[in-house]
Order: sequence, then structure tokens, then C-alpha cells
Amino acid sequence: MIVCFGSTKLLAQKYIGLNVDNDLYFGSDRYYSSGIFFEYGRALKTPNDSISNFNYVSKHWVLGQEINTPALHYTENLSKMDYPYNGWLFLGFKKDFFKSPNHGYGWGVQFGTTGAEASLAKFFQNTYHAYIINAKELTWALSIPQAFHLNSNFSFFWGKPLNKKIKVITNNSAQLGTFRTSIKSRYGLQFGSLGGLPFFGNRLEIIQNGFSFFLGMELEYNFHDYSLSGSLFYKTSPFDFVTEKIRNKYQAGIIYIRLPWKVYLLMNNTSRYIKTQKYKRHPFLKVAISHIF
Repeated sequence: MIVCFGSTKLLAQKYIGLNVDNDLYFGSDRYYSSGIFFEYGRALKTPNDSISNFNYVSKHWVLGQEINTPALHYTENLSKMDYPYNGWLFLGFKKDFFKSPNHGYGWGVQFGTTGAEASLAKFFQNTYHAYIINAKELTWALSIPQAFHLNSNFSFFWGKPLNKKIKVITNNSAQLGTFRTSIKSRYGLQFGSLGGLPFFGNRLEIIQNGFSFFLGMELEYNFHDYSLSGSLFYKTSPFDFVTEKIRNKYQAGIIYIRLPWKVYLLMNNTSRYIKTQKYKRHPFLKVAISHIF
């Protein structure tokens, strides 16, 4: 498939990538402590014989794991834990439809399991602590219970160029399922030479060498988050935390593409997810590298 948009040509593309979230870069190890995601995606060939057809369609798969820990992660005393231990291991699929590189929508599903052992969170985190950074193993004395989950998600993407180098961009999305149910809006300014919306997932609508910066914010309204409070219907969690309904996240990032490689760095600074968290805000860094072919 070859599709032209302006002076840019898009060949049928695929990518594989590794995406890692971690707060150790800021000298901490708490709350949303770690996320690791193996990603694969490809652009699809679609007919363009009708104005109702989408010009760009892509499929994306991810195998991911998220780990939550309290600030005092060496304690076994429930009263001293300000955040739950939890692991989330999942397989996700998403399909995106774009009329142009600046306008589109997507839908997806995730299926996975929580639980210290079932999600492999305790094993991987303590193995990393013991053999990579030579640190004491975390207690995982109490954790959100094991359960299987199914989640769906929907996204809307939009960008508006202000000039050749600056663009206003937004990504509005919703999650619905047994693991997380929330609505969120991510918005900000994109500066630089890259076209399309590269800060919103692994975009394949435009692939070109160059770099761009992002400065923005994410607002989220949380209806239910199993990773923080356990089941919505049954009291099975050992924790009794009150979650924040409204969350915010400040973000600043850069993407550099030198084909066939893409490097993405995004600094995040989140507000409290639990009302009684010891620390009001939590920073972590996203580091992602993709090979495009």
C-alpha cells in the first residue's frame, strides 16, 4: 500500500517495540512503580473507492505488565501501607481508523489477570531488585486479589496545525470493564518536524525522519480501578483506601525518528490516586524504542 499525504509517502509498515515505565530515574520506587509493554503493529491495505472509507487503518497488539507498590514497601504492617500492592498482566488488541493523519478514532480490548503471583509481578519485581539493582526484596505481604478481567477502550484523536512547526493535539478516550472504568482527555502542544500524531500511540499514518516535542496534560475521571480498590461488587481487598475520582498528569516528551528506529521519552508527573498517599505527586519516565519495517 502506498498512500500520499502532502509530500509524504506511506508504505505498508510494521513495527515491534519495547515500552518501559519506571520511577527509578527519579530516585523513587513506589505507587505506579513499573510498566513494561511489548508491542507489535501493522498498517492495513484498505480500498479508497468511497469517501466513506478511512484512508489509514492499523492494528496493534501489546503484551503488558503493570506493578503497584506502597511507599513503604518493606513493611508488612497494613496500617503503614499508603498504596496497594498489585500486578496486572494482560494481552491487548487495538484497531485505529484515520481519515487523515490528524483525525481518527480507535477501539480495543484487553484481557488479563491481577494477583501478586498470577500476574508474575512479585516474581519479576523481586528478581529485578535482587539481581539487577542489588536491593532488598519487597514484602508483597498483602496485595489486591487475583482475578481475571476484560476491558474495552475507545479513543478519538485530533490535531490542528497552528503553523508548520506547532500543532494543538488532543486524545479523548474511555475505558470500560472489570479492571478499569474511566474517561480521560490528553491535550497539549506538539512542536517539531514530525507529521501526524506521533505522541498518541505507535502511529503509522506518517513515517519520516525527524523529531518533535510535546508539552501537555492529561485529565482523568476514575469511576473504578480494580488495581487500587479491588472488586466493585465484593469486598475482597485487604486494603480500605478511598480513591481520588479526579486525577491529573503533567507531561513533557520528545520523539526522535531515524528510520528504521524510533525513540520516545515522556516524563509524567501524576497527582494522587489514593487520598491518603504519603506523597502528593509521583513522577515516572516512559522510555520506548521501536523498530519500523
